[in-house]
Amino acid sequence: MKNTINRKHYPWKSFTVFLGIYLISLVLHYPAVLEQARLFLELFGENSQYTPVQFSLISMLQPLLLGVIVIYVGHRFVEPVQLRSVLTDKIENRTPVNTFTIKDSIPFVVSSAVLIALLNLGFDVVFQNWLPDLFQPEFSVPTIAQSLSSIFFAGLAQEILLRWGVMTAIIYVLSTKGTKLNDMHYFIGLIFTAILYAFSQYSNIFNTMDLSFVLLLRVLLLSGLPGILYGWLYKKFHFEAAVMSHMLANSLIIVGYIIIVELSAI
Repeated sequence: MKNTINRKHYPWKSFTVFLGIYLISLVLHYPAVLEQARLFLELFGENSQYTPVQFSLISMLQPLLLGVIVIYVGHRFVEPVQLRSVLTDKIENRTPVNTFTIKDSIPFVVSSAVLIALLNLGFDVVFQNWLPDLFQPEFSVPTIAQSLSSIFFAGLAQEILLRWGVMTAIIYVLSTKGTKLNDMHYFIGLIFTAILYAFSQYSNIFNTMDLSFVLLLRVLLLSGLPGILYGWLYKKFHFEAAVMSHMLANSLIIVGYIIIVELSAI
């Protein structure tokens, strides 16, 4: 069913709410960035002109600027490609493109998160004999800063960047501004975004080691498959389903690390 689009009205209220949520996720991500900056400068920054705080703030500029752009793009293109956010529909009083509620998506959100968490916790253990030293399983309890970053930046902010921004924009372009929309456009947007995320996570590592079959499988299963599941949740239900599943999966992984460390200490 075609959705009636008012091209004269940009949803600035929803844009402002999304931007506020995104900024909160960046604030919660900052302590982990500061930890990494201190470690990096201790190891390699003897002659650095920056303090850890300055280094951290500079590194936060890129995600900040990207966030503003993709939030604007997502709000501009989401309606023509018949994707949706429950929050945006409510704030802007829009007629939803589907009738799925948050409650309707919960079983799929939870099952996807559990699958992703189990894969992340179990893959390196099962395949440790075939993995490079860098990927040998070393379970440790994450710090509070790392946990906040994993849940709110990786789980929330990255979904805004990738699904709300990149995936929506790709579908919009492929479908000629939503006028020739079909399932193939969704499929390409979903797969491209998942692959982009998967290989961006390992781009520096691939420069220093050969890409074996097991390492490629690790990339596809631990980064590619989650991206596909989150993209499907966005397409099938709403943007909030992708966010909830990603945040829950990362929370379960943190809990899993804690349990494994406690059990190994017995």
